[in-house]
Amino acid sequence: MYCIVSPFSKTFDEIGLIYFVPDFLSNHLVVGNIVEIPLKSQIEVAVVLNTEVELGDIETSKIKSLISIKNSDIFFQKYHKELILWIAKYYFTPIHNSLSIFFPRNLREKIIKDKIEINKPGNNYSYTYNHNLVLSEPQNKAFTEVKTVSNKKVLLYGLTGSGKTEIYIKLIKETIDGGAQALLLIPEIILTNQISEKISKVFGDQVLIINSTVTDATKTKYWIDIYNGNAKIIIGTRSALFYPYKNLDLIIIDEEHDNSYVSDSSPRYNAIEVANKISDLTGAKLLLASGTPSIKNMYQALKGKYKLVSLLERYGEK
Repeated sequence: MYCIVSPFSKTFDEIGLIYFVPDFLSNHLVVGNIVEIPLKSQIEVAVVLNTEVELGDIETSKIKSLISIKNSDIFFQKYHKELILWIAKYYFTPIHNSLSIFFPRNLREKIIKDKIEINKPGNNYSYTYNHNLVLSEPQNKAFTEVKTVSNKKVLLYGLTGSGKTEIYIKLIKETIDGGAQALLLIPEIILTNQISEKISKVFGDQVLIINSTVTDATKTKYWIDIYNGNAKIIIGTRSALFYPYKNLDLIIIDEEHDNSYVSDSSPRYNAIEVANKISDLTGAKLLLASGTPSIKNMYQALKGKYKLVSLLERYGEK
């Protein structure tokens, strides 16, 4: 039996490294395990990406063996394997680069030192709903279209001040009432603060906010709570896409035209494209929203990739 792994340390391989799995490990090894491997003259920690490997013409005598399963926990949700491999292939980046964005630095260090338990109970999140929300007729029409459309992917063309946030709130409430998780992406920290305050007033103070101001230790705590499905409402900048959602059913991307959704550092990626792939892999509804939609996404909506929903009357206008 052979497997493909990716070390947390830098490698020069785009698809991962192949290792032989000894008999004493073969019945226990699964995708997402953390293992120890010999790499050059050192012992490194790696993540298992594939346990069904066809060697083809590879010379087996040159393949080294796994040393041990360092942590029997599975550090992926089911869709992660495909997403990590897709990012590496689609954006032409080594797989360790793709892997790195899924694990906050502090979490990687704890994994390597074997000082983390991802299956512990974690925090108990309790959400309220402090809002007598009544949508205007245009808002309700847009909400109903977004909710009932057969296409899982929607572009909401809503003017500034038209009340898109109220539609987000209704969609989030229905999502968490069903026991699932909702993710709202915001382009900038300042906007995150504005919208998070509004949504926290509605759902209580246990809405998770993920941005560059959050400490590594807190990111690790959030990672575990999202992994276990305890945290249901998450607001964040583009990095929030890569947390391990247990039951993700709704992705909202506010101001989808904003350039900050494109990462210009390694690994380079477009969060809109990644969100589309996550929607494909998980079945989550994807809602892109903007008062000035990008040409690309408007074109794709007109071509049928997204259902186009319009909200062109400012809230309170008659």
